[in-house]
Amino acid sequence: MSRYTRPPNTSLFVRNVADATRPEDLRREFGRYGPIVDVYIPLDFYTRRPRGFAYVQYPLCYCVHLVIFEDVRDAEDALYNLNRKWVCGRQIEIQFAQGDRKNFLTS
Repeated sequence: MSRYTRPPNTSLFVRNVADATRPEDLRREFGRYGPIVDVYIPLDFYTRRPRGFAYVQYPLCYCVHLVIFEDVRDAEDALYNLNRKWVCGRQIEIQFAQGDRKNFLTS
């Protein structure tokens, strides 16, 4: 049973991300809890500087011997263990993302 009420996705919204944080930094921290599909740190359109938040995407399902499992425990574990932890000099806050990531192809 899930520890959290969550939307049907495995994307985590990470707040208070330091400007110097690279996707590799978040991938290293969050990758301890399972495979990572994507790490996205949005940039300000005009200044091209990070906006202070990020998205970390875990796989929604995986396949073992032709059996498909939908498992969000990796994302839940990361949220439970990393929320309010210090990453790259900042105390991050994590919650499940409310929707899909927006980009120029889906806008």
